[in-house]
Amino acid sequence: MSNSVKVFASTDSGAPVLSGTAGALIAVLDACLQNGYGEVTIDSLVVASNVATVTDSTGHGFTMLGAVGPVVRISGATPAGLNGDWRVTVVSATQFTFTTSGITDQTASGTIVVKRAPAGFTKAFSGTNLAAYRSDDVTGTRLYLRVDDTAYDYAALTGYEVMTGISTGTGLFPSNNFWHSKSTVNSTLARPWTLVSDGIAFYLISASNGSNWFGRTFFGDINSFKSGDAYQCGLVSHPYAKTENYLPNVANNTSGHTLARSYTQLGGAVVFGKFAHRVTDTVGASGANYPNPTDNSFICVPIECWESATNARGTMPGIYCPLHSGLTHRSVIELNSGKTLLIHGVWQGASNAYSIAVDISGPWR
Repeated sequence: MSNSVKVFASTDSGAPVLSGTAGALIAVLDACLQNGYGEVTIDSLVVASNVATVTDSTGHGFTMLGAVGPVVRISGATPAGLNGDWRVTVVSATQFTFTTSGITDQTASGTIVVKRAPAGFTKAFSGTNLAAYRSDDVTGTRLYLRVDDTAYDYAALTGYEVMTGISTGTGLFPSNNFWHSKSTVNSTLARPWTLVSDGIAFYLISASNGSNWFGRTFFGDINSFKSGDAYQCGLVSHPYAKTENYLPNVANNTSGHTLARSYTQLGGAVVFGKFAHRVTDTVGASGANYPNPTDNSFICVPIECWESATNARGTMPGIYCPLHSGLTHRSVIELNSGKTLLIHGVWQGASNAYSIAVDISGPWR
């Protein structure tokens, strides 16, 4: 199971708070993308037969999503081979385990700290309620996302091919800002959110009115059909501020979708569209009952990225379009292939009118 895919949520122990205040979104992105959170100092770390058991009598705060455990970052341990990022299995509220290799049976020493590992991005530039992020993964395009989080309700988002400062750069995509909806009220009232990333791209979904998932953003590399595509980095979010019911992050839509450049690698930003199984359907909004009555299965399909009606550029990484309606938000589906899918709403919270299936086991590429 890949360590690359990491899931973060407002319900996690130690998670930052998203609210209707300036800088709140950057605090969430800092924690998820580059810093991690939920730090605890553990009681013991014991290795026996290549299995490390971590104990924290006060409660470590980590939980499983189906068969998938969180990725944690360990520091301060001797031997040093125990330090780093590990996908763990949560045994109880006070213990979790992970598999090691080449470490002899022993009890680790040192002041050992554990936290939820970050996705693997760097904040390359910053200012007052401003931030620019890029992936650390050298296999990706490593283009930049600039976030202007000075307002209480919406944060302005812009992609850049190159940046030399927080407000200077070239190769904007789009030419005008997109917007992530944080909160409908100017207050410190917490809003639910989920972020999932493989270290090259991430999806951020938040409930700006407390129940409906109106804040939806994707940034990073799609899975391009073009070999060596240096401009497959995309940004998907609201094309306009103050539009709570706009649906940019479902399939069969082009507004609020941009890639850095065309497949030709020339020119500037281009619009792209996401399309799924049936051109008139949005994700998780209609189709078979779940499980499918015919064979008791779960049916989902990739979400394609089309640069035009005749040019398929690639697919969205790590998410699928369920061909079912009425799926339960935050439910987990284990596939026979070994993949684990997290069902997440992308519009209405209570009625789950639209939902995506997110691959939380990985890899996405």
